[in-house]
Amino acid sequence: MKFNYLLPKYEQHRPCAVGGEHYYLPTTHVESTLKHVAVRFRCKKCGELATAFFTQEEFFLNENLLNKYTNGV
Repeated sequence: MKFNYLLPKYEQHRPCAVGGEHYYLPTTHVESTLKHVAVRFRCKKCGELATAFFTQEEFFLNENLLNKYTNGV
């Protein structure tokens, strides 16, 4: 499943080095500050990293789906 829709627009539309668009998947790297959560994504095709910042509420809405693809780590 592609997670591009969770990233900012400028990350979604950057061209992939391999060609076409990136195919971002979540990594297990998640950082949290007072009220924001940063989630790192890696392109399945070229390995490029991108980071999405969520409010706590946005993160909790997507937490189960992210955990499913990172094996709950």
